[in-house]
Amino acid sequence: MVPVEGEEKEKAKCNYCGDLFIYKQGGQTTSLNRHNDLCPAYRAFMRGKSQGQGTLNFEPGSSLTSVCTEYNPEETRKIIAKMVIAHDYPFRMVEHKWFNILMRHMNPAYKFIGRKTIRKECIKVYESEKELLKKSFRDVKYICLTSDLWTSNQNLSYMALVAHYIDVDWVMQCRVLNFIELDPPHSGSIIAQAIFECLCEWKIEDKVISITVDNARNNDGAVRNLINKFVARKVPGFISTHFHVRCCAHIVNLVVNDGLEPLQAFISSLRETVKYLKKSPSRMYKFLEVCKTLNIEPGAGLCLDVSTRWNSTYKMFDSCTPYRPVFHEYADSDMNYTWEPSHADWNMYSKVQPILTQFAEITKVLSGSVYPTASIFYPYIVTVKMEIVAACHSKDKHLSAMAYAMIDKFDKYWAEKNNVMVLATVLDPRWKMRFVGYCFRKIYGETKGCEEEAEVRKELYDLYDTYEAEYRQKNSATQNTGGTSLSMQSRASTTTVRPSGFRNYLQATATEASKSELLLYLDEANVDPEDTTFVLLDWWKVNAHRFPVISKMARRFLTIPATSVSSESTFSTGGRILDDYRSSLRPAMVEALVCASSFIRGSHQDNQPPIIVDEEEDVEFIPFPKSEVASS
Repeated sequence: MVPVEGEEKEKAKCNYCGDLFIYKQGGQTTSLNRHNDLCPAYRAFMRGKSQGQGTLNFEPGSSLTSVCTEYNPEETRKIIAKMVIAHDYPFRMVEHKWFNILMRHMNPAYKFIGRKTIRKECIKVYESEKELLKKSFRDVKYICLTSDLWTSNQNLSYMALVAHYIDVDWVMQCRVLNFIELDPPHSGSIIAQAIFECLCEWKIEDKVISITVDNARNNDGAVRNLINKFVARKVPGFISTHFHVRCCAHIVNLVVNDGLEPLQAFISSLRETVKYLKKSPSRMYKFLEVCKTLNIEPGAGLCLDVSTRWNSTYKMFDSCTPYRPVFHEYADSDMNYTWEPSHADWNMYSKVQPILTQFAEITKVLSGSVYPTASIFYPYIVTVKMEIVAACHSKDKHLSAMAYAMIDKFDKYWAEKNNVMVLATVLDPRWKMRFVGYCFRKIYGETKGCEEEAEVRKELYDLYDTYEAEYRQKNSATQNTGGTSLSMQSRASTTTVRPSGFRNYLQATATEASKSELLLYLDEANVDPEDTTFVLLDWWKVNAHRFPVISKMARRFLTIPATSVSSESTFSTGGRILDDYRSSLRPAMVEALVCASSFIRGSHQDNQPPIIVDEEEDVEFIPFPKSEVASS
């Protein structure tokens, strides 16, 4: 026992479990000795000592003992709260019998924690993590947003606001800033005001450069309102034409859905087929028997799509395609099955499958949140657009009609000028201006392609001039601050030397334009686009000293997310927190849990990525019976 100072009444603290006892100097120690007999931590220490650990010859107060036996209740509560937050556990978990048995086995000094206590601790963790994130934002130059709305099982509307930024170590970061209840009506002005209030609370309203949202009309109104607010604030470096970024995944979904219109009968047939087999185990066993008869090896199972998500429909196509002959044979053996896809439908799908496969790949790649997506969007989307243009000229009237429907929707949403994706592509050393020029000529032809390339070059050079002037001004101020005393010393200690004609030579060559940093970057050879080990942000981290101005431009444009998937995936977290058993949680508590989960996961590099899309959430998987698959 050791005395504890700074208390109103003098107390003694147990070296093993940390409990405090009232004690007067020179008083009786009966109660303290009684505690030693009952203290589980002390008894565990003595057991270990009697089993041979005593030969290590350390004292109870030494650092080794404190590591092995000291119980810190505050730190324990904090760690448990983080575990509850990060893994979406219910608060009541800390009251479960076997959780407490486990904790006491790990440390006999562990004390029971109730659900109300851990709930309060979760709030403390959220507030402390939020303050740490606020401090880290001081070193961040550019922040890009994504936002979306969601209705919970409580029938309450929530708005998610997610921040994307590149930190000082050139690592892409993604954090859920707010997850707030937003009462209807959800007009553009109300959404804009809610977003702006969140930014002011975080004190980052002068760092935001873009917002990525889907194509809902109220989002268009919200973006216009936000642009007006930022323009009125005269935020330095804010470019209104670059602020609104349409969610590319949402546009891809609209483009594909328009193109799939002629395949609706085929989609409906496959959907009803999967449902029919799913409803009866005997049908599934019979289906697998047909697979055996046709010598077709069955896979893991079939997929049932969600009609609002085209990529889930593609997964249904992909899972059903190997069983095309099985469906035909099964239809002959089951008179109740009437949804066999026709031969013409299968042929039509096989013609459009290459385009759909590329769209599926685009959706998957652009759903990332821990690597730049703006620079890879253009290479993917231009490739698929060229395939659609080629399909428009197909002799097959069905394929041509589908391609024209896709290209009309494609051009509708990307008709407005916003070159952020193109500029981000230029700032990727794998692509640069060479790739942009190549793509423009492929899409628009030689004449218009050259015009489009010239327009992008002009915007790129104008941006570079702005950044270079800012860089020179900053460097000039630094030199003026630190260089005065040195120049005075040099003037006093050196002798003036004037070589004949050198001054005239300096004046004659001073006006000669040197090669700019931008041209040096563009003229360098491209990095191999097929190099699978290449990491874009690592390249800029290594080469930032060579291109100090271009690297600032890269940090800006590579931060911009191509999709709002990070906001939508936040609703998956919200859905897990607000399940049917926890639907009584208040909105403030929901926000604390959702945001703190993002803060905790993001701050631990071993848990990256902090936000990831669960590919199984948009599709229902119907597995085949394992015994039958094994026998096949």
